[in-house]
Amino acid sequence: MIIAAVSRKQQILESISQFLSEFDRSDQFSQDSNQEQPYTLISINGGMQQAVAVAEQEHPDLLLLESSEDETNDLQILGNVTARFPSLGVIMLCPNPSPERLLEVMRVGVREALPTPPTRDSLLSAINRFQQRIKQASMPVRSGKVLAFIPCKGGSGATFLATNLAYTLAAQNNQRVALIDFNLQLGDASLFLSDSKSPASIADVARQIHRLDGAFLASSMIQITPNLGILAAPDEPEKATEIKPEHVNPILQVAIKNYDFVILDIGRRMDSVSVQALDKADMIFPVMQQTLPFIRDAKRLIDVFRSLGYHKDKLRLVVNRYDKKSQITLDDIQNTLKCEVFKSIPNNFSVVDESVNHGVPVHKLAPRSPIAKAVEDIGNELSQSTEQQQRWFRKLFS
Repeated sequence: MIIAAVSRKQQILESISQFLSEFDRSDQFSQDSNQEQPYTLISINGGMQQAVAVAEQEHPDLLLLESSEDETNDLQILGNVTARFPSLGVIMLCPNPSPERLLEVMRVGVREALPTPPTRDSLLSAINRFQQRIKQASMPVRSGKVLAFIPCKGGSGATFLATNLAYTLAAQNNQRVALIDFNLQLGDASLFLSDSKSPASIADVARQIHRLDGAFLASSMIQITPNLGILAAPDEPEKATEIKPEHVNPILQVAIKNYDFVILDIGRRMDSVSVQALDKADMIFPVMQQTLPFIRDAKRLIDVFRSLGYHKDKLRLVVNRYDKKSQITLDDIQNTLKCEVFKSIPNNFSVVDESVNHGVPVHKLAPRSPIAKAVEDIGNELSQSTEQQQRWFRKLFS
């Protein structure tokens, strides 16, 4: 990154140079260990005319510019520069900037205004924020797949499968994954993977839906791994009423632009919020077991999905705790429900029990266990399908 500092005061230029030269590589400003130097500094003793010249000749990424006495004329010139070089970031150094002054400089494209002389922490924090904006702007826009897990009956294991698939996709398949707990009344998805306290819940996000973006969503999550976060359900059931159907779409729109997979843990209760989430899902995974009560409730649930107009290809029926010796076979289930079984998950109670009690995913606890292998197979199939689709789109538009 090229930084140009322009000031009529040599002391300010020397301070900026000293702050950057003393900056330790382990700090947040430079995260790339392979980079010899995180910046190139150009120091110029002068005013707005010199700033214009350096912008045209050196094409810096960031301009540190001291405010002058001729503010009105300089702001007009600066506005022309930022219009000509829209990617140029500008940090203005102003003595005691007032709210009115801040508004004026923002209108001509200034990113931030700092008091002069700047302190080390304020300057480096501002530069770091600009660097993060550059990094985010260079990241490809994602279009993540939304996978919704819903139990056909209580105790089906839908939350266990949703959380463990999320972990497997992140850890084994190197995908960016967001898990959102839409079991608003009694959601406990985070406990299946962590004992950490959630920084915020989906109710907190809904209350501030007007400021929701990728960074805000990520900061509201429990970070399980660098590429897996969980947006928890409210701790208090009464807060579930704060989440309205109109909140669902903005949350999912932001999530799919920042993650490869967005996994929804939908509770047993079907309401307008659940239906909004299911409408947005690319795939719905009803989870059941091999008993008559499960088959009865699965039939009711699938009938609801059909009445909502969901195509059969959207449904991925999962039979959990599958037992080959059961009197009820997979063919019996498929014939009764008129729905193909997508996957069967073997009955591996001891491993699942230990995983749930300790809040450790099976992929980490017992990677060679039958249930870990079954979840891994689903993750591999979903990841390969997504990669093939991405290759097809790249080929189509190349």
